[in-house]
Amino acid sequence: MRKLHAVITITLVGVVAGIGWVAAQGRDGAAPSLSGQDHAEIMRLYGMYNQGSDFRDAELFVSAFADDAVFRTGPNQEVVGRAALLAQRAERYQGQTGDNGRRHLNSSWVITPTADGAEGRAYWLVLDVSGAQPTPAVSGYYDDVFVKTPDGWKIKSRTLHRDRTP
Repeated sequence: MRKLHAVITITLVGVVAGIGWVAAQGRDGAAPSLSGQDHAEIMRLYGMYNQGSDFRDAELFVSAFADDAVFRTGPNQEVVGRAALLAQRAERYQGQTGDNGRRHLNSSWVITPTADGAEGRAYWLVLDVSGAQPTPAVSGYYDDVFVKTPDGWKIKSRTLHRDRTP
């Protein structure tokens, strides 16, 4: 009887310790997760960027970025900060507003939680829609880092990669 009691006690202690260990892993060792709302807010950033560019709306374009964001468009080509992005867009648009005859399209998003927010990668394609038929103009993919700010999710850094053209 004493042996049975000892076995039961050891088994119970083991089970309780195991449950405690599993619970601790869930709190401390688990990978962060993103809610459906987080995903929706991050996906919205792609739209703000695209439509800000396509309709020459610099304010909408930069609203997708964090204040200290870094935007890389090629080797040794980067713009740092929303103020610099806004100035770069103003120069690019040269006072023009409205539809620029192009459409940015994104697909194949992969958004992964990180300890500091999230990372993402998405394909992009720009179509020239100024003619009778939409024509692919340029394509590539983005590597993004997202951060949650008091104003919601923002792009902390974006590296734009262009596909090679023939």
